[in-house]
Amino acid sequence: MLTVPPLSRRRFIMATASAAAWPLLVAAQENGGATSRLFQHGVASGDPLADRVILWTRVTPSPTRNGSGPIAVRWQVADDERLTQIVASGTAGAAVERDFTIKIDAANLRPGRPYYFAFECAGERSPIGRTRTLPDRADRLRLASVSCANYPAGFFNVYRCIASREDIDAVIHLGDYIYEFANGVYGDGTSTGRPVESAEAITLADYRRRYGLYRLDEDLQEVHRLHPFVAVWDDHELANNAWSGGAQDHTATKGDWQVRKAAAHRAYLEWMPVREGPGEFHLYRTFRFGDLVDLVMLDTRSFRDRQANGDDLAALADPKRSLLGAEQESWLFDRLRASQRAGTPWRLIGQQVMFGTISPPGIRVRNVDHWDGYSAARRRVFDFLAAEKVSNVAILTGDIHSSWANDLPRDPWSGYQGATGAGSLAVELVTPAVSSPPLFSIEGVRDAAPLLRIVSPHIKYLDGENRGYVVADVTRERLTADFYVVPSVAERSPRETRAARYVSEAGSSRLAAG
Repeated sequence: MLTVPPLSRRRFIMATASAAAWPLLVAAQENGGATSRLFQHGVASGDPLADRVILWTRVTPSPTRNGSGPIAVRWQVADDERLTQIVASGTAGAAVERDFTIKIDAANLRPGRPYYFAFECAGERSPIGRTRTLPDRADRLRLASVSCANYPAGFFNVYRCIASREDIDAVIHLGDYIYEFANGVYGDGTSTGRPVESAEAITLADYRRRYGLYRLDEDLQEVHRLHPFVAVWDDHELANNAWSGGAQDHTATKGDWQVRKAAAHRAYLEWMPVREGPGEFHLYRTFRFGDLVDLVMLDTRSFRDRQANGDDLAALADPKRSLLGAEQESWLFDRLRASQRAGTPWRLIGQQVMFGTISPPGIRVRNVDHWDGYSAARRRVFDFLAAEKVSNVAILTGDIHSSWANDLPRDPWSGYQGATGAGSLAVELVTPAVSSPPLFSIEGVRDAAPLLRIVSPHIKYLDGENRGYVVADVTRERLTADFYVVPSVAERSPRETRAARYVSEAGSSRLAAG
């Protein structure tokens, strides 16, 4: 699949002829080294399958270039990092209609192995990327989960730390890859040298520029260059607290919501290494990591009903309200059922907002944007897991700028034993922010956290002070979650510390300190 306009015969011949210079270009430049004129936004890969993977880049057109047709680009995939053992190649066109981005679905690859790739245009080679296909059999898997990268709030040191690791099979990005706010609204980049535009991103051109700015960051480029991503969006790729028909921050003065949503969606597809196919595109999809893990990615943003008032307990419990939408909810249940019946040891669910409850029944819901605000929808998930006896489910969550390790019982305050984990149906691992302000920076939250821990036996771990990421290390016997934090985002630094480890033994549906 090429999600780019076709090349004319003349441009194809020109690009094919330039392939003769490829070995010289590879020999002349180090991997990911030289500053690029045409490939200023680096390279990326994503949505790996056993036999294929998406490759991404963008060509930065010259301001004085002549003509409006696509720019000829050649791509290659190889077994070795010097690109001498070519296994796939082709030519594509970077066109203005897609903001000069290119996505290649490089097929006919072998399962469970690394590959190296690069692009070439007008005599210039891109950085050499490294990716990996999914295995057909696996005894171990390591996934790094991240979310909430706020450019003006600080440096992307978390991305640098993950890029430096050789043991990561894929990066799971759980949303808020960008923030739409104007500079100074949620982080002022003037003090760090990382300002965004002084206006909120609303139009297609706005979102494109915002992605373009983020993708100039050297640490974001490096993690994309070295690891395949599996990504889904949350609200800030659109607008704060978005739902299917609008958003908390989208007022009538900002234009038609559906037009804005379409623009945000289009820019996301252009700039992210996600697979597109025939028919209507959606971000909920599955990935099978051999015979070990089925990863189910959900979109908890695009199809949800509007958030209810936190004091309206009847509305919050309304069984007609949905967070996923009827079609996606049914799809989720079908995928989990099929995975369990196939005998796959583990099921991981990548999604955006807190699944575990932090609001006891009968009181005001503090965060109606989370599953607490859609309790009937969450109850349907619990009912399904119990009725179908779906085991070994771990939910990977982002959004809340803090680290959590949660057991997931139906009701943490009744019928659940915190000491033994009896009554838990799944577990949840919440990754902290890449750079957004930590949860405890909100006034009053830090002071309330100790009480929350005391009255919530299902919360095994909570850290709201730090940015970082989570590594889920999965074997047939257990899932081990390591929480890593970085000391600061005020300056670039490769330093990190493992802050906590929690383990879920196969068959237990509970977490224990490791």
